[in-house]
Amino acid sequence: MFIVVIAVIAVFRFRKRIAGGPVKKNRVIISLIFYFATSALAVFGSFQSGVSAWYLFVYGASLAGSAYISAKIVNNKITMWKSEDGTIHAKGGNTPYFVWIAGLVLRFALGYVFLGPDYLSLYATHSIPPSQVWIIIVVDTIMMIGVGSLAARSIHVLSSLKNLETKPQ
Repeated sequence: MFIVVIAVIAVFRFRKRIAGGPVKKNRVIISLIFYFATSALAVFGSFQSGVSAWYLFVYGASLAGSAYISAKIVNNKITMWKSEDGTIHAKGGNTPYFVWIAGLVLRFALGYVFLGPDYLSLYATHSIPPSQVWIIIVVDTIMMIGVGSLAARSIHVLSSLKNLETKPQ
């Protein structure tokens, strides 16, 4: 059920990003919290499955590095404008979203393949054979890069939103 909810939200959010749609400060912040919470939940499952807690530093560095690099790149990819009725619209900056979705889908798919169908149960404990832990680490790192990129995109949108709101018409 969790995956279905994420998929539905992802499809609707992605459709709005391609076509461009109204943006509001609260919605951007709530979306960012959703991305972080979903990613943290998946990564927490990795630590329960046999990934060493030391990889938390790798994930943190991936998150910070991708946020920094994305902030430099995504600024030119997002178009924002104020419509006639005063609402602010945004369009573009889709690459971070692709990376995050790919990491999340890969994480759940590999968890299902390596850990079995009860992988998504929150209270079950699983262990991954040491020879396969690196797969989960790589996928989690991709997901952290994606959520870092989404954080940079969201910060850019919030900054531009503030500038457009304070600009007189």
